[in-house]
Amino acid sequence: MAWTTLQLEILQTTSRVSSVFSLLGAGFIIITFCASASFHKPINRLAFFAAFGNILTNVATITSRKGIEHGTQSALCKIQAVFIQWFMPADALFCLAMALNVYLTVFKKYTTKRLRDLELTYILTCYGLPAIPAVIFLFIKNDEGIYIYGSATLWCWISNEWQFLRIAAFYGPVWIILGVTIIIYILAGRVIFRLRGSLRNFAGKSPAEPPVKGTWSTQSHSISRTMSPDLTPGPTASINPPPSYTVTIESGPKPPAVNNRRPRNTAVEANTAAWAYCRCAMLFFLALLITWLPSSVNRIYGLIYPNATHFGLNFTAALVLPCQGFWNGLIYIVTTLPACKEFCRNLWKHLRRPFHMIIRWRRARRSMSSKASSMTSLQPV
Repeated sequence: MAWTTLQLEILQTTSRVSSVFSLLGAGFIIITFCASASFHKPINRLAFFAAFGNILTNVATITSRKGIEHGTQSALCKIQAVFIQWFMPADALFCLAMALNVYLTVFKKYTTKRLRDLELTYILTCYGLPAIPAVIFLFIKNDEGIYIYGSATLWCWISNEWQFLRIAAFYGPVWIILGVTIIIYILAGRVIFRLRGSLRNFAGKSPAEPPVKGTWSTQSHSISRTMSPDLTPGPTASINPPPSYTVTIESGPKPPAVNNRRPRNTAVEANTAAWAYCRCAMLFFLALLITWLPSSVNRIYGLIYPNATHFGLNFTAALVLPCQGFWNGLIYIVTTLPACKEFCRNLWKHLRRPFHMIIRWRRARRSMSSKASSMTSLQPV
């Protein structure tokens, strides 16, 4: 069944609208990260690096069917196909990098500095691995002379004649990445929740001070003094003199203080940081599921029924696939909400300053005009 012109227009408009929202999300990540150090958290740094791939993906998706209309062998179609094959899977790889950071934090006790040292490796891997098939596919064609890149209904990508590669070289690896990611989150989540429960129970108790082993030594000192009456007689001379007295002072070493508060606080802080990172990374993972699940169903349907078309599945794919940057930007805002509020307040202060200057200038001009008119209205006496 062939596509109607109206259906193709709807698919094209949908992919472009989704791409605009994605560009806004990725742009917000890049601008705020560069403008304020408050956003420089490990999870945000990976989102920042992934945002550039989101933008290049949206350059391809916002072009939509223009590449096909220019011809499947045109430069526009080839570039569009390379960008989609290259940068869409890179977002899933960055999600795996976030999961690896969770694993290293929970199981290997990596610090923020050690995680930052891995960033260059993450960038080269996440952008380097998808680049290999994306470039190689430019030069491969079958016995009939049909190249891998061609029309894929929504945009230029792997053509219908090479449909098996859509699963083997795109959706298959992405789902393997997502599978490894969810396994890491399950393993890390079990440890984190177990630690949180143990620390919560420990914090609710007030353990008695542990006994101190060892021998205490006690020293005794006696002080004796005899009070004698004043040699000078006076009114109280007849009173008997005070008796002598003895004071005994005992002292021993102060028992060593046991301070369990600092180790407990350190453990709680480390556990809280790991849980916050895991929670944020899991949100990025859920966004990937929303992005990839409908489009994967669409491609599997096309593989099973190569001569059939399904408008609903293609519409859903056109809606969710370009939205990677939008979801990343939304999660970025939610997880850094205080920093976002502060950034917006500072931005508003800078934006309204020129308006205040214009208002003051207009008021000063109006005041000068009124003074000038009052001077001209004066009549000589």
